[in-house]
Amino acid sequence: MSFPRLLTAALCGGFLLLGSAQAQTPPKDKPPAAEKSTPKGRPAAPELRSCKLRLAWWEAPENPPELALQQDKDRTPFSPDIMSLSYIIEYRGEPNAVILKKTLTAELDKAGKPIVAWLPYCTIAVGAADTDLAVLLFPDEKRGIAQTRVFDFSQAGFPFGTVQLVNFTSARVAVAIDGATFVANSRGVARCPKVFTQRTVSSFKMAVAEPSGEQKVLRSTTMVFRPTARLLLFALENPGGDEDSRYLTKLIMDNFDDAPRQTQPPASVNKGKAPATQPKAKKGISPSPEGPL
Repeated sequence: MSFPRLLTAALCGGFLLLGSAQAQTPPKDKPPAAEKSTPKGRPAAPELRSCKLRLAWWEAPENPPELALQQDKDRTPFSPDIMSLSYIIEYRGEPNAVILKKTLTAELDKAGKPIVAWLPYCTIAVGAADTDLAVLLFPDEKRGIAQTRVFDFSQAGFPFGTVQLVNFTSARVAVAIDGATFVANSRGVARCPKVFTQRTVSSFKMAVAEPSGEQKVLRSTTMVFRPTARLLLFALENPGGDEDSRYLTKLIMDNFDDAPRQTQPPASVNKGKAPATQPKAKKGISPSPEGPL
C-alpha cells in the first residue's frame, strides 16, 4: 500500500496526509553578485548589502568562543542565545558576511602576553533581495569553526501566524494542521500553507515515512496558534535509538516584538537617576506553545 494510504489509516479516517501535498526543498544558496570591473580593468568594490541577521546557537559549544560580526572595517561583538532568534544585528557589508572568533596566537607582545587575532569562524551569504535572515550556528569545536543553516525570516518568506517544518532526518516528514498538509523531504523545508489571522486551537498531526517504506505517526495533539507568532518545527533523527526515541522534535517560537534586543546598550542620558522600567524582551523559544509536541 502506498505511503499516503497508510498514513490515512494511521491518522484516522478522512485525513489524507500526503494526497495533495507537495514536498518543498530549501532554496539554493544565492551566489554572490559578480564583481564589476572598471573601464581600466580594476575590480570595483563589491556591492554592500543591508539585512537583519538573527543569530543563535543550535547547541552551545562546551567552550563558547568570543564572536564578532565583521562590518566593513568595524567588528560588532555578540553572544548568541541557544535556539532563540531574539538577538538581531543590523548588518551592512559585503555579500558574504563574516563572523570572526577571538583567538590567542602563539606570538607574544612586548609585555609577554599572547597576541589576539580575530579569525574567520563562519560566513553567511546575504543575497541582494534578503532583508531578514535567521542564522543557526552549528559549532565544530575540533576544527574551531561553525556550520550554518540560514532561513528567510522576512514577512513574505515566513509570515507571522504560520509554521515552517525543517526536516533533518533521512525520511519524509508530513504535518497536518486542521487539514492543511505540508511535506518536507529528507533535509528539506516546507511551510504550512495556512496563515493564522486570529488565535486558533487546532489539531496537529505529524508522521514520517522511512526509505524502507515503514510509516510512523510521531505526534497527534492539539496546539494553539496566534497571528503574532511563527514556529520553526524541527524533525530530528537518532539512528541508534529505539522505536519510541528514534525521532525527536525541537521548536523555536518567534514572537512579534516591536522592540528587539539591541546589539549595544544605549548610552545613559540620565546619570544618577533610576532608568524607567522597560518591558522585557520576548524570548524566541517556547518548548510547548500551549500544547505538547
